[in-house]
Amino acid sequence: MQLNTTRVAQSMQGYSLSQFFTTLIFAVIIAVIEIVIFLCTRTIFKRIYEPKTYLGDEKRRVEPLPRTPYGWLPALLKMPKEDLIRTSGLDAYFFARYLYIHAIFFLSSFVVLGVILFPIYTIDGKGEAFGKNGLDILTFGNISPHHSLRYIAPLVLAYVFLGAYFFMLYVEMKVFVEKRQALLRSSTYQSRASATTILVTAIPKEYLCPDVLYRIFNQFPGGVKHIWLNRNLEDLPDKANKRMKLVEKLETIECKLIKTALKNEAKKKKMMMKNNQINLEEHVTIDEDEEDLLTYYIPKKKHPTMRIGSIPILSSLCCGKKVDAITYCKKTISKLNTEIERAKLNLNKYKPINSAFIQFNTQIAAHMAVQSVAASIPLAMTPRYIDIKPLNIVWSNLKLTYYEQKIRKLIMVAATGALVVFWAIPVTFIGILSNITYLTDKLTFLKIIYNLPKALIGLITGLLPTILLAILMILLPFVLKLLAKLSGKPTTDSIDRYVQGSYFVFQVTNVFLFVTISRSVSSVIIDIVQNPPSAATILAANIPTASNFFFSFIALQGLTVACGVLLQIVTLISFYLLGKLFDNTPRKQSRRYFTLSSLDWGTIFPIFTNFIVITLVYSIIAPLILIISGLAFGLFYIAYSYAMFYVNDFPNDSGGLAFPRAIYQSFTGVYLMEIMLAALFFLVQNEYGSQAAIPQGVLMCILIAITIIIYMTMRSSFDPLTYYLPVDVEEYAHLENPHKRRFPVTRKVIRKLQYLRTTDDISMISNINDAVMDFYDNTMENAYMNPVLRDPKPIIWIPQDSLGIAMNECQRTAQSYPNISMSTKGARFNKKMKIKIDSPPPDCFKTQEEDMIHTRF
Repeated sequence: MQLNTTRVAQSMQGYSLSQFFTTLIFAVIIAVIEIVIFLCTRTIFKRIYEPKTYLGDEKRRVEPLPRTPYGWLPALLKMPKEDLIRTSGLDAYFFARYLYIHAIFFLSSFVVLGVILFPIYTIDGKGEAFGKNGLDILTFGNISPHHSLRYIAPLVLAYVFLGAYFFMLYVEMKVFVEKRQALLRSSTYQSRASATTILVTAIPKEYLCPDVLYRIFNQFPGGVKHIWLNRNLEDLPDKANKRMKLVEKLETIECKLIKTALKNEAKKKKMMMKNNQINLEEHVTIDEDEEDLLTYYIPKKKHPTMRIGSIPILSSLCCGKKVDAITYCKKTISKLNTEIERAKLNLNKYKPINSAFIQFNTQIAAHMAVQSVAASIPLAMTPRYIDIKPLNIVWSNLKLTYYEQKIRKLIMVAATGALVVFWAIPVTFIGILSNITYLTDKLTFLKIIYNLPKALIGLITGLLPTILLAILMILLPFVLKLLAKLSGKPTTDSIDRYVQGSYFVFQVTNVFLFVTISRSVSSVIIDIVQNPPSAATILAANIPTASNFFFSFIALQGLTVACGVLLQIVTLISFYLLGKLFDNTPRKQSRRYFTLSSLDWGTIFPIFTNFIVITLVYSIIAPLILIISGLAFGLFYIAYSYAMFYVNDFPNDSGGLAFPRAIYQSFTGVYLMEIMLAALFFLVQNEYGSQAAIPQGVLMCILIAITIIIYMTMRSSFDPLTYYLPVDVEEYAHLENPHKRRFPVTRKVIRKLQYLRTTDDISMISNINDAVMDFYDNTMENAYMNPVLRDPKPIIWIPQDSLGIAMNECQRTAQSYPNISMSTKGARFNKKMKIKIDSPPPDCFKTQEEDMIHTRF
């Protein structure tokens, strides 16, 4: 029995091939199901799959795709990719470009590396004599000790591969800077307030005066146009939030009662029709100016009640005083309206906090001010931010001092580090689970798995770990966003950029490094225990086999996730299921219908950057990963192009700033690849037991130094042009692209390497103005005031009804509470007693949050 079990375990050393195909088949089945559902429902649910063909600003809309099951794909691929700038902005355009260039690069690299390396790795390799079979024979670790000269090929190809990759990144950063600078110079961008406004934080008390700040910053060309000094509004934001909650609660109650009244009247009429006693004009005889129609149709005792008290949580449960909900909501809203409006007239009673928004008359002045040394006092008036959009400000973080920000940041970094350690525990378990068959010799209780069907074992060791890993990583972004906000970041843009950095660290650490290490160690832990001095050599021979897990992981993601992006299952459920269950007021319906889904670049980019890191690391060690990643990135490109053209909205466009960070993060994969290859070269042995590739290891170390130089050069060259407008902006705009004349050969090469994009010449920036998405311009003197002070009081929105209850409520509310606005405009109950909306909320054009909804009408 022991002998048979050992043989089974040995035969499963190469079971990775079965694992891979089991995972692949399962992923294909899921993908096919998703695609079939998508094809069947795409033309039926237009709001889900093509909302941008009829919603939103007209200049950002797109033409509908063919309604045939297969005609949509060729039409999508033929669409000019630069049109993404018009429809979705630069963030979306560069994300699509990021996916596309890596798909093309990986597929083309596989043609070269696969043709050369596969014969070197497989012909006369270690084979079954060394426990290498299945996909393991296609890796670096399968080179026989008798053929140590073959290690020259991986070295040379590593130089060629990385040289091509560096050139590609250089071209992409050059394209990015061209478009980024074109955006900063565009007339539409310059016309908006955020282009000429900076946020100054950590202002000393002595400088907290508009006159002092004016004298300091008016020295820049063009001078200061406006200064918004931020103030500590104390409980005013809480009052505004409470008021909005009560408004929505009152709308819910009113709609529910009106609907109940309509149903009751319909039942009465039905009964009276049966008895031939119906009087269709009965309700008209009521004097609507004097009577409370709501109470007439729904007795007061049946009105909803609520409990109130000094302790909200306890009082709402059982300890509070029971009051009529409608009356309480109206009285409280009226009281809050009075208090908030009174506070707006007495702003001087609120103390200034140590931050201010300063708007200049010229754009170049803002860029100079944000880069200058602003104060003689150490750490004063720093950091400063530019391109701040009013909608993206985290107002609660503006009052933090410099030291408070630093302390919070340190605490957040410590918390993030703790999360890395915490997350490593389940991730390591997942890595061990994917390689559990290697542990059965010593851990005898695991031998029960050999009694399972081979297909089930393949699912447990191949599919289950990838699903668990994907689920585990979904939970993390929410925690990171909370930590970023608590750290004191003043804008949602800065929060997204921090999340992009921290989430990438998590992805590389937990999804790649810990899985690689745990999988490699678990596969050889028995051999290491039996022969500790040979641990390094054993690991060197087995680390390449860890690539098998990532074959399955990337294939599963490429098939299921990409098709899931097309299917939009979350939006489908949210709109049609949750909408019917919870959207019981016109405001809720309007919000769900006209608010399109978006993509969070802080969490989207790191996922794909990590895929690139994994692919780069194993590109030489296991070239098969190149074609798997290339095809996966191709599927992702198609899926996200469709989503960005037709489904997603991008009101918060940062001008593509997530793209260069992703480019620089890709260097992590280069470094890890070089380090791993260098280590493998130093550890491999020939048939005599001596080191066989020391020169190759040394040359890889030299390549690491070259990579560092290239990275630093790119950062120093492109970073200033990524964020700031150069002083020669006016002069450069009048030049006729001098680089075309000076470097014609280089220019031709770059054009040839535009990755088959016939419409993507970097000089084609005619639609760059369309990338600007902002609803505030320089004429708005209150653009950078706190929304509590800027936005008017909300209007209670209820639907009209055939009984006249809603109109009666509006009249009675206006008489009893003159400072409360209530309207039925654009909302009604239809004959089926369903709420229908014909226009946006009556107050949407007055509030920042709903300006985007207003434009869609």
